[in-house]
Amino acid sequence: MESAPDAKSATTLIKVFILADSTKELARLTAAVRSDPSLDLEATSLDRDVLSDQLADLEFGDSVVVLEHSRVHHSGRYSPDDLTAESVTRVVLAEQSGFADAAAAMKEPDSANRAILPAWAVDEEILAAIKAASAGLIVIHPDAIGEFYGEGNERVTFIAEHSSREQQDSPVQQLSPRESEILNLLADGLANKEIAWRLKISEHTVKFHITSIFNKLNASTRAEAVAIGARRGLIIL
Repeated sequence: MESAPDAKSATTLIKVFILADSTKELARLTAAVRSDPSLDLEATSLDRDVLSDQLADLEFGDSVVVLEHSRVHHSGRYSPDDLTAESVTRVVLAEQSGFADAAAAMKEPDSANRAILPAWAVDEEILAAIKAASAGLIVIHPDAIGEFYGEGNERVTFIAEHSSREQQDSPVQQLSPRESEILNLLADGLANKEIAWRLKISEHTVKFHITSIFNKLNASTRAEAVAIGARRGLIIL
């Protein structure tokens, strides 16, 4: 008789990577992330290239949040060979002078930016932003909201740019019964190993189905696939 997956893996944790510009800030953010049992701190770094190498070791399809604090602006778009373009969500902590750059990056098509917080955000705000961004939501701190208003105080639309993949004219591809089953298990937070155990199939087969789900839903992360599935009524609540 097969044993159930480890109790520790019963709930899929949010994988968090931290990039900071000082040892003091790195220590602060590390302590904040470690204080929340729903977050799994994977790595911390003061060097962007080192962090990119660590991200490259991730399994395709993993939902990952990079918590980044840096006074040097980096575009929300990444080169094709950077894994972050496929599966990483960024929560950006910016100085006030960097709000405009962070907002501009968020408005770009296929941007990885999903949250903008001020560098002085408190731990509770940072943790809430990580969880919301991982769930596919966009987070703008009140201190940075002014960057999303144009002349005359009209609101700048940017949400549609992030959802453009769903608005293409191509017909929606139907999920197979097995893919629908796996999508619902993803919504329950199960990891590949747990899904394989539950359905009595190999992890390789699970990965194959997840890739197919991503392609059919035009999603690039588990959270995005679940969000799209929920909007289309594919998730059984």
